[in-house]
Amino acid sequence: MTNINNSNIPVYGLLGGTFNPIHKGHIKIALAAYNHFTMDKVLIMPNNMPAYKETNDIVSADDRANMVKLAIDGICGLEYSSLEIERKGITYTCDTLEILHSIYPKAKWYFIIGGDSVMYFDKWRCPDKILSYASIIAFGREGYTEEEIQNKISELLAKYPFGTIVYENIDTINISSSKLRDMISCNIDVSEYVDSKVIEYIKENRLYCPA
Repeated sequence: MTNINNSNIPVYGLLGGTFNPIHKGHIKIALAAYNHFTMDKVLIMPNNMPAYKETNDIVSADDRANMVKLAIDGICGLEYSSLEIERKGITYTCDTLEILHSIYPKAKWYFIIGGDSVMYFDKWRCPDKILSYASIIAFGREGYTEEEIQNKISELLAKYPFGTIVYENIDTINISSSKLRDMISCNIDVSEYVDSKVIEYIKENRLYCPA
């Protein structure tokens, strides 16, 4: 379902997350969405306080923002957004998309998520509102088969028939930020998964070191 943008309507993507830390898997799916769906840009948006994750081991918003900026520096089509970090309290995607629509009222939006998020998307705050504001691009994720994700998408579309959810099957980088934090704390090389500038930032600021 590649978008052919023959009009003057801007087409934007949104990839949100804790990015604790951001890694090459995040960048890969953002670029895949950007290129496949002919987008004008993809906003990479770290959240302030995630609604569906434990926050005990999350480094500061400033550190996560700085790592995102370093990771996407010089990459065409990817743009850092501070929108959720500047908001206080718990971050909800439905509220973010509502704000983005007020800022860019004529834009078409794609919300980029992993297959793991698809599996519990209907438990999110106002999933119907999210689908009214954006089409969803779901990428595969380790731990879930394509069949499981596709079946969940069919279930969601039966529940929200006005929505658009597209599954993208690419060779994703199967690494999680939590696994990377464990590796870093054990002084294991993560250069295969994390940009060198981000690694240097982590070292200089002693992030994810054992307590």
